[in-house]
Amino acid sequence: MKKRIVVITLLLAFVFVSVAIAQPNCVTKSGYIASVSEELFDKAVSYAVQKDYVALQKLLDSKLVFMLKAGVPVYLEDTKMFSGKVKIRPAVSTVSVWTNIEAVDCK
Repeated sequence: MKKRIVVITLLLAFVFVSVAIAQPNCVTKSGYIASVSEELFDKAVSYAVQKDYVALQKLLDSKLVFMLKAGVPVYLEDTKMFSGKVKIRPAVSTVSVWTNIEAVDCK
C-alpha cells in the first residue's frame, strides 16, 4: 500500500512538472515582421533593408508576411543564431512562422 501511494505521488508530480515545462515561456514583441515561410521572411527583410517599401507593402498585403502583435505566448521551434532568425509557433496554433530572434522575449 505504501509503495502504491509513493508511485501515485511520483506520477502526479511528474504530470504537474510536465505541464509546467510544456507551457510557452516566450512572448512576442510588437513592431517586427513575421512570415509563414523562411523564404518570404528573407525577402521581406531584404526589401526593408533596401528601403523598397512598395515591394514590402505588397508582401504585407498578401497576408503571408505580417506584423507581430505584442505578448503572444509562443514556442520556439527552430533557431538560426548566425542569421538571427527564429521559427515560432503561437500557443494552441498549428502554424509556425519565421521572425527575427529579437522579436521574441524568453524568460
